[in-house]
Amino acid sequence: MIKFNAAPAFDFDEWAALYRDDPQAFEARRRALLAIEIAKGGAHAEAAKSMIARLDAQLEGKDDAERMRLSMLAMVASARRMTDRLTELARLMEERAALRGGRPG
Repeated sequence: MIKFNAAPAFDFDEWAALYRDDPQAFEARRRALLAIEIAKGGAHAEAAKSMIARLDAQLEGKDDAERMRLSMLAMVASARRMTDRLTELARLMEERAALRGGRPG
């Protein structure tokens, strides 16, 4: 069966071997995959490109341990922003429900 819009299966061992054996090919593949995924972002694509560019600039010239640390910090900050937005959305939905007398919708 054909799966439309299905993400390719991620094979950690394949990516790890590529990084170990050919870091330049790994980086080219990583950038290509990111470009494809960002392009799917529509209106949010430019913001995503900007965020990736900032992270790449921070990671430039760093060793693997520092790259991992900085990447994790960026991921945690992004998760925190998402949590804040979801919390605000939940608050707005509760306010809307209260205005409707507790009726959903």
